[in-house]
Amino acid sequence: MSVQSDRLERDILILFKRACRQRRLDIAEHLLRALEAADEMSVSGTVEGIGDPLPEAYLFVALDR
Repeated sequence: MSVQSDRLERDILILFKRACRQRRLDIAEHLLRALEAADEMSVSGTVEGIGDPLPEAYLFVALDR
């Protein structure tokens, strides 16, 4: 995975969390789907500083922050 792809996934995760916090679940759903699509194409599965974005997004939802 390239540095640009890693950064894109990190940015999507940040926006996903923001959408959830603001109760914009319509937007959060699209962002989660983007993370799922990126994960399907992922080789390394990690993003610098945050680990794997998709499981982190699922955990964020599960903990309902």
